[in-house]
Amino acid sequence: MKKSLRLIFWSFAVCVVLLAILSWTSYQKIKDSTSYATSVEHTHEVMRKSEELISILKDFETGQRGYLLTKEKVFLEPYYRAESQINNVYRTLHYQIRDNPLQAKRLDTLRNAILQKLRLLRINIKQSDGNQIFDKESFLLGKKEMDKIRVIVNQFQATERQLLAERKALKDKTDNQTTSTLLMLSIFSFVLLFVSFLLIFLELQRRLKFQHQLENKIDELNRSNADLEQFAYVSSHDLQEPLRKIRAFSDRMIRKHAESLNEDGKETLDKITYSAERMQTLINDLLDFSRLVNRKEVSFQEVNLQETIERVINDLSLKIEEKKAQLNVEKLPYIWGVSFQLNQLFLNLVSNALKFTAADRGPVISIIYSLVKGSEIKGIEKIRRELDYHKITVSDNGIGFEEEYAEKIFVIFQRLHGRGHYEGTGVGLAICRRIMTNHNGFIFAESKLGEGARFILYFPTK
Repeated sequence: MKKSLRLIFWSFAVCVVLLAILSWTSYQKIKDSTSYATSVEHTHEVMRKSEELISILKDFETGQRGYLLTKEKVFLEPYYRAESQINNVYRTLHYQIRDNPLQAKRLDTLRNAILQKLRLLRINIKQSDGNQIFDKESFLLGKKEMDKIRVIVNQFQATERQLLAERKALKDKTDNQTTSTLLMLSIFSFVLLFVSFLLIFLELQRRLKFQHQLENKIDELNRSNADLEQFAYVSSHDLQEPLRKIRAFSDRMIRKHAESLNEDGKETLDKITYSAERMQTLINDLLDFSRLVNRKEVSFQEVNLQETIERVINDLSLKIEEKKAQLNVEKLPYIWGVSFQLNQLFLNLVSNALKFTAADRGPVISIIYSLVKGSEIKGIEKIRRELDYHKITVSDNGIGFEEEYAEKIFVIFQRLHGRGHYEGTGVGLAICRRIMTNHNGFIFAESKLGEGARFILYFPTK
């Protein structure tokens, strides 16, 4: 599952990166294409302005000829506008080609030639106004200047046409690259998105199948629990009734025939009574354990653990006095739980501490509380590491046990000592773990042989 989730994550990550690259590339390519289009339009504008210069001069020459032939002032209108128009066009062109030194130099040469041409035209007009004889040389010089202007303009435009061709080629190339690049990235992104979708679809199918299997397992488990419940009910009635009769008959035998029985007979009856009592205790413990497995009827509420411990101490007061035990209990919190289960939990732990005492020292039992993070709990799932937990440690200075049994002691019927040394059925600590499981908590045991034992409980705060 982790591998498939990792694949889905990386496929989406690559898709995001590719889409980011696609967006950035699109932006850059469109920006470049716009820039080249602007430069092409700029070149066209420069060529139009250079044509405008020639057009102004042609209009001026035409107006000059008309005036010289007719003496009508109307033909001089282009003359009056010529200089200002030429200056405007020159400034515009000079600004447009400011980044091209060659063209700027040509433009300066062109302006000087135009000014010389205008000077010669003024001379001709002035001679005409004064009824003077026209100077043939000035006409020839005017023609030469006009030819020179045309040559410069042709060179100027030839350079612009070359720039135009280059810029159009770059624009076409950029447009083609943009189309190819965007198409390639789009196809690759689509393929990855499709693969991601396919992985998600397969993962959902797998999870739905797993969920279906899990639901079947839950149904089986519910049926199994129902069978276990039925078995526990039968055990509580069908097994206890013969036990009550065995104990009743053995008690009757002791009362009526105690004097007539020899020592062997009395010992046999005592063993029968003791075995029946142990069987009764074992059945009761098994019933308690089966009730803990079935959690349908339990109700959770705020439980004051301080009051719970006080009740446990009160219930065990006779044994505490008999053992002359010392109990040190810190202030305990409220927790969300089932009152009678928590009472049973601490009753079992304190009873164990009173049971497995050392012969050479008085028993000391300590119950310590602190608030911790889930990250401090060994083996906890990642999702629960950031939660807060109530940590309660129940420790004693008894006989302890070897560290290798720290997990085995929570297994039902697991005993570390013979029945002749310590009483019990081996169910108590299994009940403790079951109660902690019912409360979504944890229980761990730590000990060294001869140095006492520590039982560490973790209850979630919420």
